[in-house]
Amino acid sequence: MRDEFRMGAAGAPAEGSDAGPAKDLIDAYMTSRVLSYRRQAKRSFEDAQRLAGKDAGAAEEKAREALDASAKAFWWAEDSPLEERQHQLMHKIGKWKRKQLGCSIFFDGKGYAHRCPVVIAHKKMGFSVGFTATRICSICRKDLASDECPHFRDRSYWIRGGADAYGPCRVCEQDPCKHRADTLYRARVVAIVSAHSNMSLHEVSIVRKPAQPEARLAEVPIDIDELASHLGPNFLPGVRLNCDQCLGKCPGFTEFPGEH
Repeated sequence: MRDEFRMGAAGAPAEGSDAGPAKDLIDAYMTSRVLSYRRQAKRSFEDAQRLAGKDAGAAEEKAREALDASAKAFWWAEDSPLEERQHQLMHKIGKWKRKQLGCSIFFDGKGYAHRCPVVIAHKKMGFSVGFTATRICSICRKDLASDECPHFRDRSYWIRGGADAYGPCRVCEQDPCKHRADTLYRARVVAIVSAHSNMSLHEVSIVRKPAQPEARLAEVPIDIDELASHLGPNFLPGVRLNCDQCLGKCPGFTEFPGEH
C-alpha cells in the first residue's frame, strides 16, 4: 500500500478519505520511539566510554543518560519482538558502569532506594492516570467524542502534510517537519490533550503496562530491616552500599500482582 500521493496526481485519493486500518502506523510509531531512544543510549554510552579515565564526573553523567534512554527504549518495546534486544542493551550498559564507575544505592538520610533505570525496568508496572478532558482529534481539530468529528482511532486517513493555521502537521504532529502541503499522506488519529482541555484528574492507579510507556516508578524502596538481616549486625544505615545487579545473570522481572 502506498503511503503518500502528490495531490492531483493520477490515482490520488480524495483528501480526508479513509486510508485503511491504522495498526501499521501505530506499530511504526512505537518502533520509531524505540529506535530513537536506542540511538540516544548508544551515543551516550560511547561518550561515557570515551570519557572514562579522563573525567569521571562527565563519564558518570553520560552513563546515566545512556541507562535512562535504554530503559525508555525497553518500555516502548515492551511485549514486542524488539523487547529482548533493548533488555540486553540495558544490562550491557549497566554492567560496564558498575565495573568502570561503580553503582551505589541511593540513601536520602532515612532509607535506601533503587533509582537505577535498570532495576526499575525489571518491575513490570507503571501508572495509569484516570481523568476526563476534551480530547481533540489531530485530523479535524474537533472534539473526538463529538458528532462533529467523523474519525476513528483505529483507522487512517489521507491528510495533506505541513503545519497550518490550526496547529502543527497533522501527519506527524511536528512543526517544522518534512511533510509537504501539496502531498497526501496516510495519517493516524492522535488524541490531543492540552492546557485548554478542561482536564479533571480522578485517580492514579498502578497497572502492569501503562498506556504511556514512560509512566513508570521513580524509585524502588528497600526495606532497611531486610538489609540489616542480609548484611549482618555491623550494618549501619547511611553507609554506602553497592548495587551489583548487572554483574550477574538477570534476576528476572517482577510482574504486577494478578497480571501476567
